[in-house]
Amino acid sequence: MKNTIDNSIRVILIIAFYALFSWATTHQTQAESRDAEAYNNLGNVHVDKGQYDKAISEYTMALKIKPAYAEVYYNRGYAYTMKGKYDDAIRDFNKALELNPKYAKAYHIRGIAYAEKGQYDQAITDYTKALEINPQDAIAYCNRGVAYYFRKEYGKSWENIKKAQSLGYQIDPRFLDGLSKASRRQN
Repeated sequence: MKNTIDNSIRVILIIAFYALFSWATTHQTQAESRDAEAYNNLGNVHVDKGQYDKAISEYTMALKIKPAYAEVYYNRGYAYTMKGKYDDAIRDFNKALELNPKYAKAYHIRGIAYAEKGQYDQAITDYTKALEINPQDAIAYCNRGVAYYFRKEYGKSWENIKKAQSLGYQIDPRFLDGLSKASRRQN
């Protein structure tokens, strides 16, 4: 009988320990998520102020706490893009897209990073993917039109520019003049 009581007490202790451990783990995970979100928000504040190095530092802290945070990879990639560190940006956008393959903004801004590197084929591919996910992104149409312009594919450039305009995006008149001259076509 004493053996049965001892076994019952062990089972109760094991269940109590498991419940306590589970509760502590859940609360720790929630706190860590809030901390990661706080670092992400601080990074966003620094980006708004043009303080990209500080932003990158905050985003890095967020990722140390929560390594599977697609939004933070996107945000850090954006900050790297703004600093002209395109390879670092592309690496972060790749990770954001690995975590969230439907992240249209990550495709779009990665496309900008590729375009800044002169890799227009990759840029066009990314703009196209962004537009498959969000077909109302006028700026992505514009950027794809610019990438086609640099590839001297003026017909495709015009198509994208017209689509961006039809969605209400104002195209820089200097770009339109350059496209008109290069394509020998009027706006």
